[in-house]
Parts: sequence; structure tokens; C-alpha cells
Amino acid sequence: MRPILFSFFKINIYSYGLMVALGIVLAVSLIERDALKSGLPKDEIIDLIFWVVIWGLVGARVVYVLLYPEAYLDAPWDILKIYQGGLIFHGSLIFGTIAALINFKNKKLPVFKTLDLLMLYLPLAHAFGRIGCFLNGCCYGKTTDLAWGIRFSENLETVHPSQLYSAFLLLILFLGLFLIRRKQVFDGQIFCLYLIFYGLIRFCIEFVRDNPIFAWGLSIYQYISLILIAAGIFAYIRLKKAN
Repeated sequence: MRPILFSFFKINIYSYGLMVALGIVLAVSLIERDALKSGLPKDEIIDLIFWVVIWGLVGARVVYVLLYPEAYLDAPWDILKIYQGGLIFHGSLIFGTIAALINFKNKKLPVFKTLDLLMLYLPLAHAFGRIGCFLNGCCYGKTTDLAWGIRFSENLETVHPSQLYSAFLLLILFLGLFLIRRKQVFDGQIFCLYLIFYGLIRFCIEFVRDNPIFAWGLSIYQYISLILIAAGIFAYIRLKKAN
């Protein structure tokens, strides 16, 4: 656990914020490159990504604060310190998608073709964020006696490094979508497969995550994941029939 990687002129460089930033920069650079190959307007795509990232971060923070308001009762200004952690990815996905849909209409971009491009590199950026979680010591798993269990502080028990499980599976998802894209059959295919397989990954990871049970033995994130899976399957069937 190393939440502060180093200090530069008395300015702390936080591992979580740095990894999130690196993931975003890498994903944006790859999206920019592929936009030209796909015949999509580069400037419009970059502007779109800007708003998706901004609203994605806002959504991730808003959902976190709504779920854990007690963390900010004594220090409400800490809500602005997103570089220290405290982001919920599902909030980012929801707000970012809404921002994208609004911009699609304004910029007249092909919806599913653009979504395919964005979702292809989203798992890659997300994997960097999970590594940031590991370094920050947040989002860890349940207690375990397995040999690779991690102790994030002297006061905590040995737990599953669920952040690393997630990062590994997200990289696998990225590679899988990258290969599928070479033989893509219809626009929207990558988007649908992302929803399905990310939903499956998060649903399974939750069994070792240290999150409270919401109802019937499942966490709130597992129910959201089931919605993503169902939406992905429904959209896949509809779009495939339309093509």
C-alpha cells in the first residue's frame, strides 16, 4: 500500500490519481489513433472524450458520496479530492454514457460505431484505475488465508487483492474485444460485448470484494452488473437482427 508515490516540491503525487490519469491518457491516445482509421472526425471525438471523462469522474464521485455520505460529514471539502480515491465505476459508466449520448446528437456522430471505439479502450483505462486502487489500499477483498493474500496495513487482516484480480480480467477483456473487433460483424457489437463481459467480471469479483450485502446474498453492484448483462444481451440481439 502506497497512496503517495512521491513528493515533488512539497506536492504529493497520489498513486490512485496518477494511475487513473495514465489510464485515461493512454486510452485517449489510442482512441485518437483509431478514430482516423475508422473514418471518424478526430476533433469531434477528442471533444466528445473530454466531456465523457469529465462527467464520468463527476458521476463516479457523486455515486460514491451518495453511498458513503458519512465519510464527508466532518470534511465536506474532501469531496473534491478525487485523486485520493473514492470513485464508483458504475457511476462513471452511467454519467459518461449520458454525456456521450448528448454529444452524439449535437455532433451527429454515428452512435454505435463511436460507442464501439470508446468501449474498446475503456477496460484498458479501467485496469490502470484498479492498479491505482491496489496502491491506494482501497477496494480490497474479503479475508483469506491464500498464499497471495495481502495485508494493506498492520491493523487489517490478510485479504484478497481483488483490485489485481479486476485489473487482470479487465486486461483480458480488452485483449478479447481487440481481437473480436478485427472480425466485427455489426456496429455496436463491441459495445454490447463490453456490457455483457464487464458485467460478468464485476458480478464474479464481488464474491471476494469486501462490500455489504444488499439483498438475497448479493451486493448492490452485482444487481447493477446483472442489469448491464441483460442490457448487453438485449442490445446484441436487436442490433444483430437489424444488420
